[in-house]
Amino acid sequence: MVFILTCCTLTSNEYSKKEDGAEVFKSKDLKLSSSRLISNIDIIFYEDKNAIQKSFLEGIKNGYFFLEERQKRNAAINFIDFSKEKSFDCSKLSSKTKKLIYLNNNLVDILNECNLKNNNNILVVIGLKEKVKLDLNIIDPFYGYIDYLYSSDPDILPEESVVLTDGELKAKNYILIKNKLNIEKKISLLFEINKSSDRKRELERITQNRIYQTPRFRKDIKKIIIDTKEISAERIIPAINFNLIFEPEVYTLPGQLDLWRFSKKEFNSNLKGLEHPILLSNNFLFDDEFSKKQIQEKLFYSLGFDLLLFFGRGINARFNGLLGEYSKEENQIFIKPEKIGF
Repeated sequence: MVFILTCCTLTSNEYSKKEDGAEVFKSKDLKLSSSRLISNIDIIFYEDKNAIQKSFLEGIKNGYFFLEERQKRNAAINFIDFSKEKSFDCSKLSSKTKKLIYLNNNLVDILNECNLKNNNNILVVIGLKEKVKLDLNIIDPFYGYIDYLYSSDPDILPEESVVLTDGELKAKNYILIKNKLNIEKKISLLFEINKSSDRKRELERITQNRIYQTPRFRKDIKKIIIDTKEISAERIIPAINFNLIFEPEVYTLPGQLDLWRFSKKEFNSNLKGLEHPILLSNNFLFDDEFSKKQIQEKLFYSLGFDLLLFFGRGINARFNGLLGEYSKEENQIFIKPEKIGF
């Protein structure tokens, strides 16, 4: 769907209305909960050149257009950019208007100084990869789903699986891989393919005959979990397939696969895991520009879209959006992704 944004600015409440019918949002793969805005919402942010933040704000705008098509009278959303404020004033944060706050480094100190009281009219999106402590309702898009995967699938046990990760984990069975590494070689070492190849060459030398046999994989590693932030599963899975004669079960976590760019045919039948619905639904079009976005940009765009609808519904209610099912646990909003399997 093409949204007309040419007359829309981040500090204005005036938007160009979309002329297309909203029915194009219907999809057999995506179910959106009903929602409506009954009060104004302030969108608080500190503008920077981050593409993720930009996508998040775009998603909010298009969520507004989506709601505008479904109700005759719509509340206003007001974008407040603290980078353009001449003087700091906590009153813009402490007013009774509902507030959706995108927290980056520039806003952390401001938020702490204002000492806001927690209530259901405030929701903070953590736009930082490092952890911050806030006594407010928060949603952390960088939430680690490794523990959730173990708990949601009884067939996966920590001691019987190995985690491929590009960050440190508390788990015992993990292999650290880096973005600039030769991933194929790293995986071959994990499965001792190099030793199998050495044995094969030695047998060929002794027998003077060529041996046509692909090296085996270690039978004690049958479940591989991909838990990476900087390296996509789309790069790792082919390396696993290339190295192994017997296919292990490969589990992915949310934000790993993007079927807007890759076909399901490129993955083997033993691929399972968790994923946000929007990345699996490449027939759910916003516009051509959305399909070109990187995974993180798609996710934050969808998060902005969802949170406006979620806020309108009420953050204590369950909500189905582009990223999955939203629910509130104490002061944290949790997104439950979908189980996948190819």
